[in-house]
Amino acid sequence: MLGVGSTLAGEQLQWRRTVRDNRLQDRRTMYADCLVALRRAHEAMRLAAGEDYSDPQARAAKIRQAFQASGCDEARERLVLTASVEVSQAVYASYHSLRQVREALASGCTLTSDEYHLARQAHEDATRAARTVFRQDLATLES
Repeated sequence: MLGVGSTLAGEQLQWRRTVRDNRLQDRRTMYADCLVALRRAHEAMRLAAGEDYSDPQARAAKIRQAFQASGCDEARERLVLTASVEVSQAVYASYHSLRQVREALASGCTLTSDEYHLARQAHEDATRAARTVFRQDLATLES
């Protein structure tokens, strides 16, 4: 009887570790996917903004299309579906600041303009803050 109880307790402990490790890996993957999608969107918009256009509306459309095609909307939604309030707020701040970058570029700002640099810096700051929140959340799962 004692041996069976010990075996069951050991299996329960192993199961809990497996669940925790899977949850940690899933969360780590979601956070990385979201950050990569945000970065991909920014780079795609920069490339689109650097091209030559005869029509400013075509430039704005290409920049908005680059943002849409990046997958950052989907990555953000997957993350906030299961994330804590703190993580959701951090992701939203980074995402919102990236939309400000999009609007600056779509409105005609060049990559060397002050308005773009301010928007880019705000996005970098928000993304850095999100990384910090992600790391804190992962640390709570690891312990």
